[in-house]
Amino acid sequence: MDRFELFRSRDLDVTRDTVAGVFCDHRLALVGRDARLDARMNARRLDNVGFTYIAYGEAVQVDPGELEHFYVVQVPLAGCGTYRYGARSVGAGPGAAVVVGPLAPLHMRLSAELELVIVRIERTALEATLADLIDRPLPAPIEFSLGMKLAAGYARTWCDYLRFCVTELDRPDSLLAHPLSLHHMEQNLISGLLLAQDNNYSDTLEGKALPAPSRAIARAVDVVENHPEIAHTMGSLAKQAGVSVRALQKGFRKHLDTTPSAFLRAVRLQRAHDELKAAQADTVTVGEVAGRWGFMHLGRFATAYRHKFNETPSQTLHR
Repeated sequence: MDRFELFRSRDLDVTRDTVAGVFCDHRLALVGRDARLDARMNARRLDNVGFTYIAYGEAVQVDPGELEHFYVVQVPLAGCGTYRYGARSVGAGPGAAVVVGPLAPLHMRLSAELELVIVRIERTALEATLADLIDRPLPAPIEFSLGMKLAAGYARTWCDYLRFCVTELDRPDSLLAHPLSLHHMEQNLISGLLLAQDNNYSDTLEGKALPAPSRAIARAVDVVENHPEIAHTMGSLAKQAGVSVRALQKGFRKHLDTTPSAFLRAVRLQRAHDELKAAQADTVTVGEVAGRWGFMHLGRFATAYRHKFNETPSQTLHR
């Protein structure tokens, strides 16, 4: 990130104030009576993601308290650090990153050799991306595991992509200079972190969500029965029930022994049957009734209708 040098200083106050402008207010103290600061910082801020390289050149203690409205991933390139986040603590060094958010006070003790790449992600962007991935509002804030092992799995892939992004941002002729590419890069980093680092939504993202509770299924059933003619989707039903699509599907299986789509089709067929049975044959057609209840393909409607009621829609209408 040589193109984005922000400062280099031996002054403690200048260093603290400049770093605070990129992140948040914090306490900064040197460790050791004869310690001498030699801080340097490069930074590039995009829309929802920021990249920072920082080295203090001396052992320091950093106490930001609770981060204001963002999450950070600290990836050591050299040296080591000890991080305490709320009641949890972890060590970091090359191959072991740290992920923290705005949910607990943060305290850091960093070695003189430590060089860091820090990725800052805005909380609103992280939560919006997760809500899109699970297709429902978040019932609780995102809480990541503190330590992030970078040697294998999704975390290694995410870290490799981070290195690629940092390298490309340093090139003025890179494709990442284009606004559309920057947007996609941000989204890849944000969604990748949610998949790579264990968090309280990992089971949901991996499709291991528990079945929706009976009260949520009852809400979805009410929505369908009150307005079966509306073009419901699994996403829209899950959103109104306040659960994920996978939890909704599992809940319907557990509590009703069917699927949401099969339940919706059954309700629509029953409404069509009731209307055909009550209608006068010279005032309505089968096609009109089918369309009114969401059946756009008349042949498929007739097949499903006959399977359910043992007669054709036309026979019901003319009986």
